[in-house]
Amino acid sequence: MDFGKKRGELYFGIPSGSLHDQVLRILDKAGYPLEKSRRYELVAPCDATVVFRVLDRKEMAEKVRKGVVDCGITGKDYIFEAGLEQDVQVLGDFIFSKRTNQPSRIVLASRPENGIESPRDCVGKTIATELPNLTRRRMRELFDIRDISILHSEGKTEAKVVMGESDAFTDITETGETLKANGNNLIAEIFTSNPQLIANEHALGDRSKHEKMEDIRICMEAVLSAEKEPVYMVFMDVPTSVLLEVEELLPAVVSPTVSPVVDESWRSVSVVIKESELNILAPRLLRLGVDGIVPVPVPKVFTQEMVGERKFGR
Repeated sequence: MDFGKKRGELYFGIPSGSLHDQVLRILDKAGYPLEKSRRYELVAPCDATVVFRVLDRKEMAEKVRKGVVDCGITGKDYIFEAGLEQDVQVLGDFIFSKRTNQPSRIVLASRPENGIESPRDCVGKTIATELPNLTRRRMRELFDIRDISILHSEGKTEAKVVMGESDAFTDITETGETLKANGNNLIAEIFTSNPQLIANEHALGDRSKHEKMEDIRICMEAVLSAEKEPVYMVFMDVPTSVLLEVEELLPAVVSPTVSPVVDESWRSVSVVIKESELNILAPRLLRLGVDGIVPVPVPKVFTQEMVGERKFGR
């Protein structure tokens, strides 16, 4: 089946639900602005050959496997829940969280009054979860526990324990602080998840589509990397006498750019520096006699590391 796809176009799945706005925001900053609408197919003004299809995040892995879209973004937990981690190719791992810059954790939790203090205490008990397949698999793989009942929940999962429908529950959290603040005991971490860009194996064999997928991934990685820590293009005037010493201090992605100026006793130097590195380096550079250190914010930086060892199909 062609699933309504036109030849020569890349079909890129973007998730509905909690990930939707974040993905649109990152794509916008990556150069693919998409207008919010109720339409299921969107096209960015920069490239009409990429069609973005809005799909349920829980169904994304299956839609990619079948070829409804050539690639798409969804949570690693939903890929694992569908049991399709061996049937799709992961092209990129993203961390959208600005708070911790860490993957989300799926934890097993309960109320103190239920007396569940370890995973073994869940034997013969009922666990409420939005991810029934993942929960069963991880309880078996991590703790060799098979004798559990699953209550499939589509939201308000913690409430199922409060109302006596289940003995424990799973939830997605970054730090666990909110769960603890609401009086829950965190029993165990059963999975870590983050958004992933996954691709259809057949589509990867099309060099044009594969390269376009990689183009979008690289642009998104550049945005997220810059959001993780601010980066600056730093300009400075360096005495020629200490130029070599300054060059050794600078942690550049590539060698710093050194330009002559009218006064031969000085050189103009520019370099890309992370904010944390700049805060440490600036006082040291001043003590060496460097002057006019001017940091200019950089929205994103592209590096060879973003290309890596990925191979394109022919």
